[in-house]
Amino acid sequence: MTILNPARKEELSPAMAEIIGRFEGDPDYANGLQIFAHKQEVFEPIWNAYLNMLENGKLERGLKELVRIKIAQNNDCSAYFEKTSLQRSPMRPEAVPSLTQEKIAATNSYEVSDILDRREKLALKFAEKLGIEPEGLDDEFFDLLREEFTDPEIVELAHVIAVGIGFERFLAVWEPRVCAI
Repeated sequence: MTILNPARKEELSPAMAEIIGRFEGDPDYANGLQIFAHKQEVFEPIWNAYLNMLENGKLERGLKELVRIKIAQNNDCSAYFEKTSLQRSPMRPEAVPSLTQEKIAATNSYEVSDILDRREKLALKFAEKLGIEPEGLDDEFFDLLREEFTDPEIVELAHVIAVGIGFERFLAVWEPRVCAI
């Protein structure tokens, strides 16, 4: 059941049509983006900023991808990390060298993982807390984060997490379910 209908193709701006066109091979994903296209003047700059955050910035791309995987797990979007985490996609046109199947599997039990380093574990905990238990983000937790991350890196990580959580929470309200925007 789709609660919102996608915008009609003839209503799309050229930029929005290009964004959606990158996902032709995944009609469910394209459908989700077409729903966002009802407010394309808002969505286009947010989408472009999100892609820029993922591909650029101070943090390594593999860490950001692990955070996206954790968000997908927290939102019961197992299809993302089971099927596509290591594949190239329009969201990730280049392979991420530091991302391995072992690291992906370790996100389920990140706190006791021998594969993930402390920095990765803290980033995953940040994603989990922000999405499930934001009241747990106290001074003590930020002190721990600052042992591994600079303030600009924390802000970058928070943006990736917050946008990922927001997209996924909104996308959860229709079928077919789209995961891991």
